[in-house]
Amino acid sequence: MPPAVAQNNNASTRRSTGSVRQRENRLHAQSGQAGTGSARRRKSRSPEARVAEEAQVQADVLARRKKRLPPIPGASSSNLSNTATLRHTVYEDVGDRGRTKLKPKPRAVTMFIDEDEDVTPIITNIVQDRPRLSNVQRSKRKDRSRSRETAHRHSRKTGTPEPLEDEEEHAYTGPLAHAEFTRMKLEMENLRKQMAMAKKTITKQSKVIDELRAELTNTNETHRTQRAEMEKLKTQSKKSDDLIASIESNLTCQVCMEIMLKPYGLSPCGHVLCMSCLLEWFKAAPPGVDEMDDDDYPNALPYRKKTCPCCRTTVHNRPIPLYVVKSLASAVDKSKVPVGALRPSPPPDDEDPWAGIFRDDKDFAEYWSTDEDDDDEDEDGEMYDDEDDYWSFDGYGTAEDDEPYNGPYVNPRWAPPTIHVDRDDYDFLDDDAEEFKMLQRGATLAMIGLFNMTYDHDTGICAVVDGENLVYLGWNVELHPDDETGEEYMDWILADMYDRPERWRVINDDDAGTWNAWRLVPEEENQDHDQTDSEVWAEDMETDEDDY
Repeated sequence: MPPAVAQNNNASTRRSTGSVRQRENRLHAQSGQAGTGSARRRKSRSPEARVAEEAQVQADVLARRKKRLPPIPGASSSNLSNTATLRHTVYEDVGDRGRTKLKPKPRAVTMFIDEDEDVTPIITNIVQDRPRLSNVQRSKRKDRSRSRETAHRHSRKTGTPEPLEDEEEHAYTGPLAHAEFTRMKLEMENLRKQMAMAKKTITKQSKVIDELRAELTNTNETHRTQRAEMEKLKTQSKKSDDLIASIESNLTCQVCMEIMLKPYGLSPCGHVLCMSCLLEWFKAAPPGVDEMDDDDYPNALPYRKKTCPCCRTTVHNRPIPLYVVKSLASAVDKSKVPVGALRPSPPPDDEDPWAGIFRDDKDFAEYWSTDEDDDDEDEDGEMYDDEDDYWSFDGYGTAEDDEPYNGPYVNPRWAPPTIHVDRDDYDFLDDDAEEFKMLQRGATLAMIGLFNMTYDHDTGICAVVDGENLVYLGWNVELHPDDETGEEYMDWILADMYDRPERWRVINDDDAGTWNAWRLVPEEENQDHDQTDSEVWAEDMETDEDDY
């Protein structure tokens, strides 16, 4: 007989038996007794009796939940002798807290089988369904155990009781537990290896991330530097574009508004235009009042007055090609052509684009030609007489009845002005202007502009011919009334230089290719004037005229 175990009469700590409804009724009964205050003591029972009673209650519950299998159709009552009975193994399970838990007794399954029918499939199905029925019964028992434990937990409203020794977890043993342990151990090893590999991978990836971060920082710094450099280049490009636009505007012809690929400069104003525009301008210039008409004189264009298209300044000499401007214009024009496009070849340079428009520098040699065919008569109408030795140039030169002068020629001295000029007629000139002084000494405004004439008190009147050659004419000039521009006078001067070299003092500059000439006067005509103030002399002339 087992030793006596102290029984705890506390209903809350004792495992309840019976169905859920019976346990709820017991709880209500206990609460009702506690409310009435009666201290009625329950009748004590021995452990064997309680165990037997609980086993009987559980057996009744299981018996009610058992269901009889449905009868097999076609079975008859006459086949009672061929009844197959299937029995389940009866086992006992030791429950918690040292109490023996009785399992439900197996119930015989009675099946009625006909003699003529084959019972092999039926028996096979029954045998195959045994594991399934066993699993279903196990799941039902687990569900009932969970429901009892849940109800037992909800019924406890007091503090958690101390666990008993029977409630401790049992150690699983056997081949299945060993196999499961081995499998879990291998799985743990695999997980450890995977974790180690993951750590290595994380370390490598961390290094790669650090390298990528450093590379990203360097890339951002490079991008920042490139952006700053790009902004700087944009500013420089804008300045370059503005500079190119300014240069292009300055290299544009003011007449045709195109880039001057053949620029020519005009003298004395200095304006630069393209050759084609200048040719059209000079050819289309109308003749002046005193100039020859093209209908009567087809070759009169070289002798016609020419002006600048921009400022209308008189142009005396041929336009000069400007090669520096041409190079700049070619570079600008080349930059405007798209990449890969074919540029048209520049037109060839003309040998002499100004032929027939301006007089040639060698044209003056025709005036003093010594050919035998031209000794008696010149093509322009000038008459030369070997006996008298003089030139007749439309009224200029030595008269036929004058005796030739065989004496010496000397440098002229200062002489007072010989012509009275009314200041009211030239109010646009200053009183001390050189033009006004030269007007008083026989020159005209047209002649002054045509030959770039200047006046100096010590050297007299100076004219520019053939570009840079200087001719000093003295202090007074005498023009023919019909020669308002002075061109005929200057032509006679140049012819007289070659015909009467004793009248001229010429100094050649071989390095520059120019020469300077001073007109000489007969020694007997060179007078020394006491008064050197031309203004006072002119005032005296005005006073004398007023007296008359």
